[in-house]
Amino acid sequence: MHLKNKPPVFVPICYRGEMEKLSKAALMDMVWDYAFQMSGANLVDDAMEEFRKRREIVMAHRDQSSR
Repeated sequence: MHLKNKPPVFVPICYRGEMEKLSKAALMDMVWDYAFQMSGANLVDDAMEEFRKRREIVMAHRDQSSR
């Protein structure tokens, strides 16, 4: 995945190249795995709720950084 016009907000520059090597699907799998772990439950609905909370935080930061 090439980062092109919208670089990551939280990923340090020194690690971006390593992350660029992953496909979007691989990154989504990693995000789901982390959301599932962070939710502390064994229910997919809890993992999705965790994902939604984090998504709002990240999107707010991305919107601020693009201004």
